[in-house]
Amino acid sequence: METRYIKTHRSRDLKRSTLVVAKEILKRLEKQSGTKMGTLYEEIKKQNNIQEMDFVYALNFLYILGQIR
Repeated sequence: METRYIKTHRSRDLKRSTLVVAKEILKRLEKQSGTKMGTLYEEIKKQNNIQEMDFVYALNFLYILGQIR
């Protein structure tokens, strides 16, 4: 994974950054273990106005760190 996906940029909404989306994923998985990824994506999409690729980058990031399997 390239570092450009982890860095934030002044022209990009901070709520869509990989780190923020990853934090939301972990927070929701702690509360709702066994939740389907599609449901999780829809919930975070409504809250943070993210795109599908933002969610995928966050999932990849968490997988690489060993936080999800």
